[in-house]
Amino acid sequence: MKKLLLFSLVMACALNSWGQTKDQDHPNMTKVRLQEKNFYLFSVVENDTEVKRLLMADELLKTYWDKITTPSESIPKNGQETIAPFLWSENDIQTVGKRLVELSKGNAKFKELLNKLRTSRQYANFEKAPDDEYLYKIWEQCAKGLDTVLEVYGAGKMPFYKNIDSVSFDVKSKRYLYAISMLRAEAIEDAQETQLFFQPSLNFALNLLYANHKVEAVRYDPLDQKENAKAIQTIKNTDFKAYPYASIVVLGGGPENYRDRLSIAGKINLQLAMKEYRSKKAPFIIVSGGHVHPYMTPYCEAVEMKRELIEEYGAPEESIIIEPYARHTTTNMRNATRLMVEYGIPMDQKSLVVTNPSHSAYTGGETFKKRCQDELGYQPVDFHARLSPTTLEFTGNRVSFHQNPNQPLDP
Repeated sequence: MKKLLLFSLVMACALNSWGQTKDQDHPNMTKVRLQEKNFYLFSVVENDTEVKRLLMADELLKTYWDKITTPSESIPKNGQETIAPFLWSENDIQTVGKRLVELSKGNAKFKELLNKLRTSRQYANFEKAPDDEYLYKIWEQCAKGLDTVLEVYGAGKMPFYKNIDSVSFDVKSKRYLYAISMLRAEAIEDAQETQLFFQPSLNFALNLLYANHKVEAVRYDPLDQKENAKAIQTIKNTDFKAYPYASIVVLGGGPENYRDRLSIAGKINLQLAMKEYRSKKAPFIIVSGGHVHPYMTPYCEAVEMKRELIEEYGAPEESIIIEPYARHTTTNMRNATRLMVEYGIPMDQKSLVVTNPSHSAYTGGETFKKRCQDELGYQPVDFHARLSPTTLEFTGNRVSFHQNPNQPLDP
């Protein structure tokens, strides 16, 4: 019965997506948001009539459409065979990247597109590169991100964080193979109107994330209109100069069971944060943490911390900002920085990050810096003075807006 229910869920996702191909006036907003957060380049291209027309007409790029959409002579026997035509090899990535650069040269519309990408800050870590290199790097990142999603959620490859990010179903089952075969067919069908070379792979990747319930990256969007609306209004009228710090970031800590909403560490972190808040160190508390532990938990660390602050401490809702997506300490700091910039919290004023002593020691240490460099490619924040074993000063870096589709649940 469990397998049948799981299969029914996947099939419902497929049929839901299939219906959208006939009426794009009512798109699946979850997939739209997933695309913008993971593959912003493709969203910009799809909404640029001139650049889209240029790519559609190119003979070399057409060969990739043909390769992906040509019917197979045999029925795929497993997930790997199902996704294989949609993957981008290193040679494919290089060939397409060079062709995109060639097409962009001297093209005013392509220049406008590149300017829009730069203004968006979605590829901030590439900002210093000249246009040719900038475009190539963005395409390369997106292509490799597509491969990651297809391999993990189509073929069952173990992700980097296998205990929390793995595929939701048994990829070896006949039911799942049948389901992803339908998702694959829908991905091609949905791209027929424009026949852009990247769309079948993109559609298939988004279908797989949606079918696997791996939508954590957008589950609470739009935050500014929902959970954080009251705080954003309060920020507009806040005199930050009246406080020594701009905000207090509280790191989450999910439980290791499906019973508890918060772990002991999470509760301790809130107690520590409230001491700083009561002392009027900062006007806002940013609670950070997503649906992380245990695997596929129904509880979000940030949502539960906000609930605890309001119900147990009487903290005003308008002073609490949730960041409900971070899955690691690296992205706790990165995502908090993103919200600070978006909501108008002063970036030139220091903030505090509060957590238990062992976690704080790790966060302020060299190991954490190396991890940020290895996994993100940059430092999302700069740490300053340590005020106590549990509290560090920091300022955020705008490079934190850079997308990371290789971690599609928290890009």
